[in-house]
Amino acid sequence: MIDHKAVFDELKRLLGFPEEDTEKITELCAASANTLSKRLKKTNTGEEPEAVYAAAAFTAYRYALLKFCLDDYTDYLKTGDVTVRRSASSYMEAAEKLLADAFSQAECFTDIGFIFKGF
Repeated sequence: MIDHKAVFDELKRLLGFPEEDTEKITELCAASANTLSKRLKKTNTGEEPEAVYAAAAFTAYRYALLKFCLDDYTDYLKTGDVTVRRSASSYMEAAEKLLADAFSQAECFTDIGFIFKGF
């Protein structure tokens, strides 16, 4: 079983997050740990660093979905005539890359099949 507290600590170490989101993130960590614990190979305990990292990445992805997909979020920095914008889609793209990276390194999970994107 993946420990959701270890997932929370790993997520905080990786990304940090606003204090006001702690309760929501704690719940997401527990849900992600529970979901991925069911996918662990029988030879794994869930204490493996790659399992905790994958669960933290999965939590970050779920958090991004909740925070940015339901909102037309745009972060920007303006200096003089120059404005740099970062939209929700750029955050989601980064979260997807983090998730893909985590699962590409985690051999402790059973194969859950293919995911087709772009339809």
